[in-house]
Amino acid sequence: MTCFIGHRPVAPRLLALAAGFLIATVPVCRDATAQEFGAAATLTNRVTDNVYGTRSREWDDSVAAHLKLGVDFADIWTAEYEGTAEIFTRHFDLTAQDHLLRMVANPTWGEDGKNDVLVAVAIETLRNLDTYATLNFIGAQARVAVGIEPATWFAWRATVDLRYRRFYDDPQSDSLDLMPFTEARFTFSSRTTLSPRIGYGFRYNPGLKGGGGGGRPQRDDHMLDVGLHASQGVVESGGFQADYSYRHIFSANKLLSYKLTQAQFAVLSGDFLAGGHRAYLKYKHVIEDAWTLVAGLEFRRTVYPGWPATDLAGTAIGDDRRDWVLSPSFSVEYAHPFETLVLKVGLGYTYVRQWSNSADYDTQAHTGVLEIGVEY
Repeated sequence: MTCFIGHRPVAPRLLALAAGFLIATVPVCRDATAQEFGAAATLTNRVTDNVYGTRSREWDDSVAAHLKLGVDFADIWTAEYEGTAEIFTRHFDLTAQDHLLRMVANPTWGEDGKNDVLVAVAIETLRNLDTYATLNFIGAQARVAVGIEPATWFAWRATVDLRYRRFYDDPQSDSLDLMPFTEARFTFSSRTTLSPRIGYGFRYNPGLKGGGGGGRPQRDDHMLDVGLHASQGVVESGGFQADYSYRHIFSANKLLSYKLTQAQFAVLSGDFLAGGHRAYLKYKHVIEDAWTLVAGLEFRRTVYPGWPATDLAGTAIGDDRRDWVLSPSFSVEYAHPFETLVLKVGLGYTYVRQWSNSADYDTQAHTGVLEIGVEY
């Protein structure tokens, strides 16, 4: 059994739909305001000695292509397309692609447009190969946000996200998520910024079936997130960023017992599945507006309610799975402008050491990344 958390990634015809979607926005606003077109393309090569994040430590070399297109028009409107395709050279069954079309309205008011309302709707889709076909979905998203900045030292924002996903090959995993959250930002003359935040998550699984005992199953999951982000400038072009967050999962994920029976245990994220503490500290330094250096250290303590921890023989030890992670990282990026284009080249390295009471997840990983991108 393999647990694979997180492959993001639709059919080629959606690329044609994306192009049509963006082109169609041009005549709509031809008489309103001039359009502004933007594009960004990135090619990422990632090499890791632990592609699954498990004790087996199987290495892989993957290449991912990412494309983002956008058209701003009529002052407040933006039409966007984003797509990613990633190919794995050794574990080809992990190859996947995702696409998203988004329409955004973002009116502003007040001095320098510091206050705003954002309304966004999107359709998204993900396609994996047959091994992970249970992750294939089509979905819709909506976001409504309000932000105000009544003073130079204070800003506040409230956001509500709504997301529905329909899984083609696994209808029991269909989900409807509602996530309201809010954050404030306090800025001080000492170049210090503090941003507390709090959010709540609700998930409903409409397709989940009951167990062998019959009866209507419980289909709702709940989680609570609180956190604090801080930044401190220490020199003119460099400073520290620190972040702490805590996630509380109110009960075992309602879908978990069903997922654990599948030959390939695969989920898209840890939302509503894992809770605990996460903290990181980073230092970022910019040199002559061209080089960006970032070094960081991250810590996570994660609990998976209802996920039984096992020993090396696969026997349950009578406790839920618990992980402790320590992860240093380093990256360097160079950006060079060419009139209307910007070329970016980046290198990164991350080491992950994970201690776990479940033997299969007590492991470590080294990952190197080479990224080349162009922005227009």
